[in-house]
Amino acid sequence: MTTDLTTEILKQIRDGIKELREDFNQRLDQTNSRLGRVEQGLNDLGKFMRRIALDQAKHERFHTHHVERLEEDVTDLKGRVRRLEQRAAG
Repeated sequence: MTTDLTTEILKQIRDGIKELREDFNQRLDQTNSRLGRVEQGLNDLGKFMRRIALDQAKHERFHTHHVERLEEDVTDLKGRVRRLEQRAAG
């Protein structure tokens, strides 16, 4: 009788462990699936951020070039205005 009771308890423990393992595996699969989606989202975000950084660098170079060009034009115009003012005064 004790042997039958022990055997039954061990079977219940075994079945409980089996259910726990199945539940754990299912949850682990769900977690892995979610992590895969998060990882893909982060990869996409990283690509997007790199593209923004490259675009920003391109715009900064464009802006710097044109600011330098405008500064040269302003310097030239100041000289021309100065000469015209000297002619008008003289």
